[in-house]
Amino acid sequence: MIPNDTPWSGLEAGKVDTRRASASARWNWFWAAMPRTDAALVLRLTELPTPTPDLPKLRNLEIRFQTLSDGPILYIRLKDNAQLELFETLCRDVIAAGELSETEGEALRRAIQRTFRWHYLLRGGKQEILSEEAQKGLIGEIEVLKLLISTIGAKAALAAWTGPSGAPKDFELKADCIEVKARRGASQPFVKISNEHQLADVPARRLWLAVITVDKAQPPHGKTLTEEVAEVTDLLERSEPSAIMDWDLLLADAGYDALHDYSAWRWIVSSPDFHAVAEGFPRIAAPVPLGLSGVTYTLGLSACTPFRADWHDVRSGLVNEDQQ
Repeated sequence: MIPNDTPWSGLEAGKVDTRRASASARWNWFWAAMPRTDAALVLRLTELPTPTPDLPKLRNLEIRFQTLSDGPILYIRLKDNAQLELFETLCRDVIAAGELSETEGEALRRAIQRTFRWHYLLRGGKQEILSEEAQKGLIGEIEVLKLLISTIGAKAALAAWTGPSGAPKDFELKADCIEVKARRGASQPFVKISNEHQLADVPARRLWLAVITVDKAQPPHGKTLTEEVAEVTDLLERSEPSAIMDWDLLLADAGYDALHDYSAWRWIVSSPDFHAVAEGFPRIAAPVPLGLSGVTYTLGLSACTPFRADWHDVRSGLVNEDQQ
C-alpha cells in the first residue's frame, strides 16, 4: 500500500493511474501508480526519440519507454516501496532537472541522466562538486575522447571510455589502451601513477600514456568544465545524436552534474603528449611481489622521452583496428 502522505496518495492500483505533478510545469510530468501498486514518475512525450536511447539498468528502479493509447511515455518505477520517501526526493530532483530544458528531447535526456546520477549516488558516489584535481582529470580524458571521436566515431569512442567506471585504464579499445594523466604546466615534470595496474601490459594490445597540461586561467581565457562538456554535446548533436545518452551516462558516472556551478574555474588545455608504454618503459607494473598492492609512485617525464610518440602513431593503429 502507498501511504496517504505522498504524491501517489489516492491513485488507483491495478492500472496506470496518473496525476499531474505540477500545473505550472513546462513538461508533462505525472505521479503514477503502476500495476502491483508501484509508485512511478511519468514523463509524457509527444513522440518517442529516434533512435530510442539505451536506458540504464538499475537495481531498485525500472526505467522504460512505453506507448499508451494517448501517446508514448518514459516512466521511472520504484520496485521496493520501502524506499518511497527517498524515491519521492529522487522524482522531484528529476523534475527540477528536466524543467531547466528548452526542448522536450533535452528534458528527456536530463531526466535519464539525473536518474542515473541518483543510481551513482546510491551506489556510494558523492554529490559534491568535483574538486580541482578531479576537474583536471576529467578534462584530460575528454581531450583524448575528442581525438577518438574524430577517428573512430562517437559510439566506439564512448564505448572505449572506461575511466568513469573505475577501470584500470582510461580507454580500452580492441588493440589499444590509453592511460591519461593531467598535470599543471608549472609543476615539476612528473605524473602520479595511482596503482600498479595503470601501466601494466594488456595482452595483444598496445599501451599508451597520454600526458596533458591543464592550467588555471583567468577570464576571458580558457574554458570551464561546463563549457568543455557543452562542446562535446554540441558535436554529438550535430554528428551522432544517438550517442548523447551514452555521453550523459558516462559523465554522471564520472561524478559530473550539469546542475553544479563550475564558473569559478577556467582551464587552458594543451594537446596531449603520447608515450608508448613498451619494453624498457620506466614503470612499476603488475604483478608486484606477493603481499604488495595499491602501489603508488611518481613517474619522471624526462625518463619517458625515448618513448615519445605523436597522435599520428596512435591514430594509425586505431584506423587499422576500426577497419578490421
